[in-house]
Amino acid sequence: MKQNLKSNTMKMKFVMCIAVALLSMNLMAQSSQKTVAEVMQHTGLNDQLTQLDDMIQSKMEEKKSVFSKPEQFEQFKKIMTSGMNSTNAKKFISEYLEKYSNEDTLKMVVALYRDPFMQEITRIETESSTPEIQKEVPAFFENLKIIPPSPVRVKQLTNLNNEMKGTEITVKMIQNVILAMLKGVNNILPADKQISDTELKSDMISFFKPEFTQQMNNQLIAYSLFIYRDVSIEKLNRYLEVWNAPTGKYCMDQIFKAYNYSFSKMAEKTGGSMSELDTSRK
Repeated sequence: MKQNLKSNTMKMKFVMCIAVALLSMNLMAQSSQKTVAEVMQHTGLNDQLTQLDDMIQSKMEEKKSVFSKPEQFEQFKKIMTSGMNSTNAKKFISEYLEKYSNEDTLKMVVALYRDPFMQEITRIETESSTPEIQKEVPAFFENLKIIPPSPVRVKQLTNLNNEMKGTEITVKMIQNVILAMLKGVNNILPADKQISDTELKSDMISFFKPEFTQQMNNQLIAYSLFIYRDVSIEKLNRYLEVWNAPTGKYCMDQIFKAYNYSFSKMAEKTGGSMSELDTSRK
């Protein structure tokens, strides 16, 4: 009987150890999800990604003339918008951060963005994309023709764009959207006119020549003149120092990788659904 009691006690201890281990793993996962949700909120990623739906919708209309039948276009648009949308973008970016980011460092990123100075800059960045503020853009650039920005200001914003990987993120995002669209257009062509996925990727890469990247870089810096128009040189220098610091560099590195992961996943998901267009083509 003592033997059975000892055996049962050992079993109970073993079960308790397993239960504690599983509970600990669950708590860690919940903590990670909570931290990632805070990162998404405080960095402004949620607000930025919400704008994706309008961008995709706009791109769809540009391709409408390629389709000979309205129903083909509607099906193409449905596939694109069901794969490339803000909900999926947020989901995959969160997924990347949960899987590949360091929990403690992400908490440092959250603490960084809770600083009143960072909250002020984030608010300025977020508000600049609202419809009401966007109405000011044409007049602002017209005024720049009369009073050009100082070289110091342009240099500051060039450095900021480099530190925040603005051009890299934008080009990667556009590449993935275009690749998904090319797969859709490719699928509605006659079989003898279609090209392989490898050729599609090669054609897309050849399209993104250095001149395109430079043009995108110039556009982002020009738009930054508008975004930070009311931010002083001193505050902008302080903002640059944030991204030069280790936590800032880690934050930007993870956001860049998360964007690339997210848009690659969405392009893969969307491209995989493009075969459904074959039915409408026939």
